[in-house]
Amino acid sequence: MAIVGTLKTFKGGRYFPRLQGLPRGPLREGPVPPRVHLPLRQGFGEEPDPLVEVGQRVRTGEVLARSDEKISTPVLASLTGTVVRVEEGVHPLDGEPTTVITLEADPEPYRDDWAPLDVPRGNFERWGPEELGRILYEAGVTALGKWGFPTPFRTAPAEPSAIRALLVNAVEAEPYLRGDRALLFEEFEKFVTGLKILKSALGNIEVHVGLGYDLPHVLEELEARMEYHDWLYLHPLLPKYPQGEDEVLIKTILNEEVPAGRPPTDLGVVVCDVQLVVAAYEAVVEARPMVDRVVSIGGSAMAQPVNARVRLGTPVGDLLEQFGNQGPSRVIVGGPLRGSSVTDVDAPITREARALVALEEPRSPSVTTRWGFLPGADSHVRLLPPFGREKRATTALVGGTKPCIRCGDCVDICPQNLFPIELAEAGERGDLERAEELTIFACIECGLCSYICPSKIDLLEGIRKAKRWIREERLED
Repeated sequence: MAIVGTLKTFKGGRYFPRLQGLPRGPLREGPVPPRVHLPLRQGFGEEPDPLVEVGQRVRTGEVLARSDEKISTPVLASLTGTVVRVEEGVHPLDGEPTTVITLEADPEPYRDDWAPLDVPRGNFERWGPEELGRILYEAGVTALGKWGFPTPFRTAPAEPSAIRALLVNAVEAEPYLRGDRALLFEEFEKFVTGLKILKSALGNIEVHVGLGYDLPHVLEELEARMEYHDWLYLHPLLPKYPQGEDEVLIKTILNEEVPAGRPPTDLGVVVCDVQLVVAAYEAVVEARPMVDRVVSIGGSAMAQPVNARVRLGTPVGDLLEQFGNQGPSRVIVGGPLRGSSVTDVDAPITREARALVALEEPRSPSVTTRWGFLPGADSHVRLLPPFGREKRATTALVGGTKPCIRCGDCVDICPQNLFPIELAEAGERGDLERAEELTIFACIECGLCSYICPSKIDLLEGIRKAKRWIREERLED
C-alpha cells in the first residue's frame, strides 16, 4: 500500500502572507492569440533544429523543431496557422540568444486542426518504458522539469536506467503560484493515472509525492486510491518557500545532498511537478501533444487573478489585456521571487513559465524602486489591512540601499546553509576563487536573501554576477 510519511520541513525559508491578487477559482481558458512566439531552446537543454520554413502551414501539435542527438525536446506548434518568421531572438527568461519561430493563427472563425500523437492501442502498462518514453518525448512533455525527464531520447543528463526515484513537487510555496493546486483539484484523475505512467516509463523506481499539509483531503484521497501500490510514498510538507526547489525537496524527503551545481540525476533522482504528471496522462491516454500549460496570473495590478490554460508562445500582453492589468506595473514571468521582469509585451509564455505576475509600481514620487518582489519584510512598503485579511504587494522600497549591518538574516533564511553576503561581496570584488571556496554553485537563487535584507542589498544579483563570470572564465580556459 502507499506509504505516508511524517510532516517534514527544512532549515531557513519563509512563509508568505496571503496577498491581494492571489489566483483562485476554477481553471480558465486563456485566449487563442493571433500570434505565438516559440523559442526553440526550452528548459536547460540545447536548441533543436528547425524543421519548417517561412510560409509553411502547420497544424496544432505539429513538430516545428527536433534534434534526437541533442539534449533537447521537440518544439510543437501551439496553434494552427502559418510560419511567418524563423529568426534569432532572445529567450524571455534569461535574455540569452535563441532561435524563435513565430506562427500566425488561421483567420476567424479559428478552429484547431490537430496533429495527434502516434499512440498504440491498449493498456499503457504493457507498452514498456521505451514506447512510453517516445510518446512523452514527441508530446513535448520532457522539457517541463528543471533538468528534463529521462527517456530513451536525450532529454536529460541521465538515461532512464540510472534513475532510482521520482520526486513529485506538489507543494507550492512561492507567492501567487497556484496552478498545481488548481490541477490537483480539477484534474485529480489524470494526476493519479499520470503517476502510474511516469512510474512505468522509468521502470522499477520509487515515487515520492511531496504535498502541502494544508491539502489533507488530497492526501487522504491519494492514499485511498493508491492503496495497493507499495512503490508510492506520500510526504506531507510545510508550505514554506522554497520547499519546491529540487535541492530542497530532495534534502527534505530523501535526506540527501545534491552536489553543488550538479543535476539531481547524479543521485539517480528526477524531480517533476504536477503539470508534468497531468501532461503525461494527456499525451499517453488522450494522444494530446502539450501545446499549453496552466499559468497563475495574478498580482496587485491584476483585476482578474486566475489560473488559466495558456497556449505556449502567447505574448504576455495578450494575457494582461484579457485579465485586466490595471498598470502601471512591473510584469514578471515566472514566480515573483525567481522570475524575470519583462518590458516587451511580445515576450512569450514558455513551458517553464508557471506564473505571470503584475505588481503595482509605487505611486509616491518619494519612494525609490529596484529589482525584487518584496511584500512582507519590515523595511518594505506595504499596506496593512485589518488583521487576517490579504496584504497588497508592490515593488516599492522605503529609501535606498545601505551598507551591510552584519545582522545575519540572510544566513538564517538561506535554505542551502550558505553565506549570501560573503558570496555577493566576493562577486562584487571579482574574487571568483573565494566565491568558489564558498560553494557559490550550491545557491539555488531563491531570492530570499535579497528579500530579507534590512539594508536592501540585492544579494541575489551579486551572486548571479559572480556565477556568470565563473562560467565565462571556465569557457575561456
